[in-house]
Amino acid sequence: MSTLLRLAILLLVGATFGATADAAKKVCVYDPGGRSGFIFQFMQPWALQTSAWGAQAELVPYTDEATAVNDFAAGNCDAVAASGVRLQSYNKATYTLEAVGGVPDYTLFNRMLNALQTKETYSWVFPSKGYEVVGLYPLGAVYAFVNDKSINSVETLSGKKVATLEYDKTSMHVVKKLGGVVVPVDLSTLGPTFNNGGAQVTFLPATAYTPFELWRGLGDNGGVLKYPLLQVTLQIMIHPDRFPEGFADQSRAFVAAHWGDAKAAIDRAEGEIPAKYWMTPNAAQQRGFDALFQRLRIELKDKVGAYDGRVLSMLKKGRCGSDKARAECADQLEYQ
Repeated sequence: MSTLLRLAILLLVGATFGATADAAKKVCVYDPGGRSGFIFQFMQPWALQTSAWGAQAELVPYTDEATAVNDFAAGNCDAVAASGVRLQSYNKATYTLEAVGGVPDYTLFNRMLNALQTKETYSWVFPSKGYEVVGLYPLGAVYAFVNDKSINSVETLSGKKVATLEYDKTSMHVVKKLGGVVVPVDLSTLGPTFNNGGAQVTFLPATAYTPFELWRGLGDNGGVLKYPLLQVTLQIMIHPDRFPEGFADQSRAFVAAHWGDAKAAIDRAEGEIPAKYWMTPNAAQQRGFDALFQRLRIELKDKVGAYDGRVLSMLKKGRCGSDKARAECADQLEYQ
């Protein structure tokens, strides 16, 4: 074998192994349960599919969300899977999908996430600040968990101590506008604070009920106000220059097609909350929440800069398209 041929073979082998190594993308996945947790397991089908899009994903579990996102921002992860609220400073548009009162039911949220992730007209939503969101999974509606069933309206939230994530400025603003007393927490202290009586109220999705043992805080007199305050999303964000062309579109289409899997997990979590805890607000209470939510969305866009006005307009069109009788549909607020 000639020296030239040997060199060609070595170069070919080296290129092949280099391509294989480059294709293994580190995806930092936040899940409080680690490798055995719900989110990490839920991400497995997506990871298995990525090789078909030209970049095999390697899922790496993180039990601390801030660390996962910081490692991603520092370039130590090619991608990250974390909550929209934690990623809000990287993409305001996708975070706005979690706007307070923005999406009142799962049917509408399904339609919205499907349209956003499969139609070219919405492609502007996903790239931001050098990053790109390549998947939006629903993690469930956020409800008010209260230690006393008499806390069931806008008025009765006034003066109550509310466990609030200290890094979420939007939630801080909302609690203060409700007249509540902010009790700053992180994910590790949120459950114990509510369960030990350090807070009378906390806002969480049903998926937190079992891992956070929230029945301890609810006790005999508590309840869960069955009126969505907002929708939580799991967002997959990448460094786009590290992934092949077309990866983002294929990923979003895959995620959109698996709404049913995510919804089944949400249904199971909501089903774990005993019926005795659920409280459905009456029509007057619902109108009170809706009016407050609208004021808060406008404030959070105009004064705080937390929300993207284009996405708020999209959400309002969706709400009014589903229910034209909503009071907000008679005004032109939030349209852009």
